[in-house]
Amino acid sequence: MNNNQTEFYKLQELVRGKNINPETLLATDYLNHFNEIHMLLGMIAEMPDCLEDILGWDAISYQEHFTISGFQDKELAIQAYEMSPKKFKVPFDNCISKMNDLLLTTISTVEADLNEDKMDKINITISEYNPKMEAMIKEFSSIINGLDITTQQNVIDDFFKDENLDNMDSSSAQDDIDSLFD
Repeated sequence: MNNNQTEFYKLQELVRGKNINPETLLATDYLNHFNEIHMLLGMIAEMPDCLEDILGWDAISYQEHFTISGFQDKELAIQAYEMSPKKFKVPFDNCISKMNDLLLTTISTVEADLNEDKMDKINITISEYNPKMEAMIKEFSSIINGLDITTQQNVIDDFFKDENLDNMDSSSAQDDIDSLFD
């Protein structure tokens, strides 16, 4: 066992019960950074005075979030993030980048429309933004919690390829379908 593996196993034990996933070594608390701004954007049409709070939002890194947060185990969260396996960390970082881009673009658009008193455009912007952000938050949460949705979908897609079905009798096919849901 090399030093990285040893460190990973030690961290897995240290994070148990600390709102840090022992498999991914990622903390759900970072979602708060995105959930707060998401909630404010959802209220902007009815409460334009939220704009100041919205404009105060910054895209900050995972490490920056924990450095300034009140999270009890923030040093451990930062240390664990550094050791998060690439199969989680790379999609996690990519998702952060996509969320930041969507938020910054939406904030800029909302600010311009609010300054021009175009409330109807704000409603359209938010109605287009919401499902995108909600899907990203769901993906983000899945990554943190170690759920590999794409792998599950690939298994299902592979099963339904014609060559797999041609080589099975109907009872065998049903057994394989049932095993997907166990």
